[in-house]
Amino acid sequence: MKPLVSNDSISLKSHPRQQSSRNFLIRFILGGTTLIVSISAYFSYLAARNMALADIQKNAFLEVQTGVDQIEAWLSVRKVEVKTLANTPAVRSLDWAVAEPYLKTEVERIKEFFLFQMSIADGSYYTTKSGRANNNVKDREYFQQGIAGKSSVSDPFISRSTGIPLIAIATPILSTSNSPIGVFHGSVKVDHITKVINSLTYGKNSYAFALNSQGEAIVHPDSTLISTTEKPAPSLLKINNHSLQAIAQRMVNKQQGIELMAIDGKQKYIAYVPLKAANWSVALVIPRENIESRLQFLDLIALIVGGLTITMITVLWRVQAFEQAQLKKSKEAADLANHAKSEFLANMSHELRTPLNGILGCAQILQRSSKLPEQERHHINIIEQCGSHLLTLINDILDLAKIEAKKLELHGEDVHFPSFIQGIAEICQIRAAQKDILFIYEPASNLPTWVHIDAKRLRQVLLNLLGNAIKFTDHGQVKLKVETIEESSNQKPVNHRIRYCIEDTGIGITDAELSKIFLPFEQVGEKKRQTEGTGLGLAITRQLVQMMGSDIHVTSQVGKGSTFWFELEIVATNEWLQSIMTTSVRKIIGFEGNPRRILIVDDRWENRIVLNDLLQPLGFEVMEAVNGQDGLEQAIAISPDLIITDLLMPEMDGFTLIQNLRQIPQFENIKIIVSSASVFESDQHRSLAVGGDDFLSKPIQANELLRQLERHLNLVWIYEPSESENQPISDLITQNNSLSAQLITPQAEVLQELMTLAKKGNFNAIIKCADQIEAEDTNFATFAHQLRQLARQFDEDAILDFLTKYEVEMA
Repeated sequence: MKPLVSNDSISLKSHPRQQSSRNFLIRFILGGTTLIVSISAYFSYLAARNMALADIQKNAFLEVQTGVDQIEAWLSVRKVEVKTLANTPAVRSLDWAVAEPYLKTEVERIKEFFLFQMSIADGSYYTTKSGRANNNVKDREYFQQGIAGKSSVSDPFISRSTGIPLIAIATPILSTSNSPIGVFHGSVKVDHITKVINSLTYGKNSYAFALNSQGEAIVHPDSTLISTTEKPAPSLLKINNHSLQAIAQRMVNKQQGIELMAIDGKQKYIAYVPLKAANWSVALVIPRENIESRLQFLDLIALIVGGLTITMITVLWRVQAFEQAQLKKSKEAADLANHAKSEFLANMSHELRTPLNGILGCAQILQRSSKLPEQERHHINIIEQCGSHLLTLINDILDLAKIEAKKLELHGEDVHFPSFIQGIAEICQIRAAQKDILFIYEPASNLPTWVHIDAKRLRQVLLNLLGNAIKFTDHGQVKLKVETIEESSNQKPVNHRIRYCIEDTGIGITDAELSKIFLPFEQVGEKKRQTEGTGLGLAITRQLVQMMGSDIHVTSQVGKGSTFWFELEIVATNEWLQSIMTTSVRKIIGFEGNPRRILIVDDRWENRIVLNDLLQPLGFEVMEAVNGQDGLEQAIAISPDLIITDLLMPEMDGFTLIQNLRQIPQFENIKIIVSSASVFESDQHRSLAVGGDDFLSKPIQANELLRQLERHLNLVWIYEPSESENQPISDLITQNNSLSAQLITPQAEVLQELMTLAKKGNFNAIIKCADQIEAEDTNFATFAHQLRQLARQFDEDAILDFLTKYEVEMA
């Protein structure tokens, strides 16, 4: 029986693939070689062309330099002749009757000079053409330089005695003591200069010109640019042609070079060189084609090479057309898949998270109902657990996708660090209590008070690590230690290196599993525990920590527990209160209208202090309650305008407090802001559902708090008029994170002084004294804070009772 597929058929199918691979390799080698050779040839062409162009430009520049050298040599001879004549006894006598016969003989002998002129110190002069002149040359520059003892070659000028354009080569006439007593100069026509300039050419339609120190043409093919007796020459520095204007400026500045620019509507090269013997400059204008026409042979070779390269690439492209089409289709399919994935991830949050929040919120409300039978309550618990698990999975997948796509960014904010960590500890303490294990929070005493961090992501990291520790611990304890291991106090702002350590007495992790715990969708431990998570928590946590500039370390021993720790550099913020109370550049210092009374209900004194320090300086009357029952009683007694309440409190929680308040007619419309450290959206929804008007996450973001107060109380803020008037509203108190810390008081003399101030009713002095006490020793921070609070309430009796109590204790 024959096989369904013969060996021949297999070889026929595999042969085209092998042939295609070989053809592709050959085309790749051939195309790569062609490309490399072409690129090498192109750069060689550019180098050769630039070298040839530079050489041609150099030749053009040398043409101008040759003309300049000829003029320099001619002027040098004339200057020697003038100096020689000026030193003769006839000229030095300043007697024209003696000098005239001699100078007329010399002007006939030296044909280059048009005339000789002898000027007296007062500016009157004599010439070999007209004898004594009626004019005065005291204003001529050559005379002024000569009488100052300097030789010079003047710019061309129109002679006042002859009306002819001349150049004065002047030198001082010296007395026997070598002091200038007059000026002697020989005037030459510009004919020789014109002859040399006109001899400078570089191909067809090229021309040369010369400019004096004012940018005026000495020689130029355009006669309208030359001075005459009727009109002076226009300066090229002031003409409308910007290119010529720029070149004229360079020539006047005695620069030299060769440039390509637009002149008379065409691209031309212009080479310019200054003279040393005179304050002139010579330029040669050369049409571009006169220079670059000599490069046509190189350009032709480059064109041929370029054509061959294009032909070869075109051939290779046609041969490769089919393979490229296939690759294009594959790429389009991959792009379409990636786009679909991105669109799915973008829409998942809205399409799944929103209904899940509703489901979880309703489940939480139903769980608190006392009328549900046990079987229905069991079903509600299943709904809540499954919904929470699905929401966690969605959040983890979205976070992982954002991190891998590098679209997740850290957003720093100023937070109260002790309250931030305390809020996380409270959440984990509840979870640990549900498993009947001990949760220990050990904050160091030197933690910073206000820091700039991404609170959302750091909270996510700590809750993930603590949640895992609690999940895998059945007996014993879970401990969170937060400590400052390094502080850069010598720089501003101050940087703190904080170590976060999570220790547990759980089941531990084997060495083989340690290498996999940070991989996505990897779960370790018993199968039963694996169903409780998504396998993404540690992967996301580690990548978030790495984004913050650190990494997670772990040690573990099976059966004894695990320790996870990481260290982060965080920046302390010392002016948190100033920054949060500023809108744009305007600082809030109060509000218009009557004082508003606010009741704060929170079992944590740290949280009450933060709100007190923020609100009292603005003019709010702040009352405090330590739990829900206390808050209900105080609300009935004082009728506040607004209530800010926590959720998790002893005796009566925030939910029950809001429900009880809404059942009282006078509090049906009172504004209630729920403030909690809970990160669960179900708690937020539930607090609003039972009657809360708004939700404020902890740690408190003061900007958000002020916005909510403005909205709910219809406030009109009062802003400080100028920065110069800014004064600190209050000093933030360094918190003692140990709840059992003793109140430390200053010496008896200080207490007695404070009592004297209290009896006088000088509350401002008491506040300043409290600030000074805290500044001298931070151990008095709690004492100073309580003293300030009483002073701001203007309660003289309470201050005296407070001080008397501690004075008696010290005695």
